[in-house]
Amino acid sequence: MSLKDKLEKINKEASLPSIDIENVKKEWVSKVEKLYNQIKDWFSSYIDDGLFDIVEKSKIITEENLGGYDIKQLECKFGKNCLVIEPMGRDILGAWGRVDVYFRGNKSDKYMLVLLGEEFNSAAWHLLSFQDKSKRMEWNKENLEKLIENWIDKNTF
Repeated sequence: MSLKDKLEKINKEASLPSIDIENVKKEWVSKVEKLYNQIKDWFSSYIDDGLFDIVEKSKIITEENLGGYDIKQLECKFGKNCLVIEPMGRDILGAWGRVDVYFRGNKSDKYMLVLLGEEFNSAAWHLLSFQDKSKRMEWNKENLEKLIENWIDKNTF
C-alpha cells in the first residue's frame, strides 16, 4: 500500500460518523430506569402493604470511553435489610451494560444483570451469578423473588 493509499484510508476512517457519546449515556440511563420501573411494578403490592420500600439514590459512574454521568441506584428496603440494585457501567465487554444485584452486607453472594443481544435497543436483561457465570437465570419476577427469599433465608433466620 502506497503512502497515498494509506493517507486516503486514514482520511476516510476519520470521516466516518462518530458516536454520539451523550446519546449513548442517555439511552443507557433510560434502559436502567425502565428496569427500575419494572421492579417497582413487580413489587407494587408489597410496597402498598408497607412490606417493601424502594428508594433511588444518585450515583456517578466514570467510564473510560464514555466519561462521567449520573445514574440512579435502587435500594429495596424491608425491615433492617436492603437489596441493592447498582449500575456498574454501560461499556462492558461482552454485554451492553451491567447492573449488580446484592443483599447489603453480603456481596459474596452477588448477582449481575447483564444486557445481552445483537443490538442495544433489542437487548434483554439476564441474571447471572457473580461466582458462577454459567449459572444464568431468566430475568423475571419469579426469579427475583426466589433470589430475595434465598438471601432472607441465609441471612435473617
